[in-house]
Amino acid sequence: MKKLIKKLLKEGLEENNFTKLLGEVTGTLDFNSFKMNETLNPEIWDSNSKMKLDVLEALKTIATDYWEGLELEAPLMDVTLTGSLANFNWSKYSDVDLHMIFDEGLLGDGKTMVKDLLDVKTRAWNLKHDITVKDFEVELYLQPKDQPHHSTGIYSITNNKWVVEPKKVDSDIDKETITKKYNTIVNTVKEIKKCNDKDIIKIIEKLKDKIKIMRQSGLDSGGEFSNENIVFKLLRRNDIMEQIDDMLTDAYDTSVSLD
Repeated sequence: MKKLIKKLLKEGLEENNFTKLLGEVTGTLDFNSFKMNETLNPEIWDSNSKMKLDVLEALKTIATDYWEGLELEAPLMDVTLTGSLANFNWSKYSDVDLHMIFDEGLLGDGKTMVKDLLDVKTRAWNLKHDITVKDFEVELYLQPKDQPHHSTGIYSITNNKWVVEPKKVDSDIDKETITKKYNTIVNTVKEIKKCNDKDIIKIIEKLKDKIKIMRQSGLDSGGEFSNENIVFKLLRRNDIMEQIDDMLTDAYDTSVSLD
């Protein structure tokens, strides 16, 4: 960052120079956060790897309040913390990934449609609210009890104990392959933004499906430190996934608008 500031001062903050320098910064992927720490995050966990009481109560309140607001017949079976904050690979980019476990079968005959609507409502809640716990943003997820979830660290908020206790492992990140996969998707997004194809909605949806399948394949074969999962995390961290969602929304709005 100091080098960037010096270059900006030297080159007079001219618009063209600033844009070029910004490209240099954003074009470099940050892999520093994909590493193992010596301990679990000390803001969340005590020295015995138990969740701190104030964190536990806060997370339980957030999940319970949201679930009760849904007014569903299905009971909330468990609330779990997963992701990097339930592991040794936490960083400043980590989120509090709260999963609410429930029996999808209790949603009735139209359970698939109901689940889709609930997912939309949950995403809207995440966008609307700006809740943090120890400066980490809280993200809620609805997880059917039979849905596979790949994580090397899962902590039950409801039962205050580990479901899957994390272990420190050496992570060997293939930066070159990850960068290539990441840039391929970013360049695809750029091309879609310039596209006027009448099937633009299908094109964007196909890209989203491709990214989803890519990530799931990585989780199935290599876990959280797979190349594919790290690519997804970088896409989300750098707002590429948000850009894709915005493109899809804009494309739909345009397709149904009448001049």
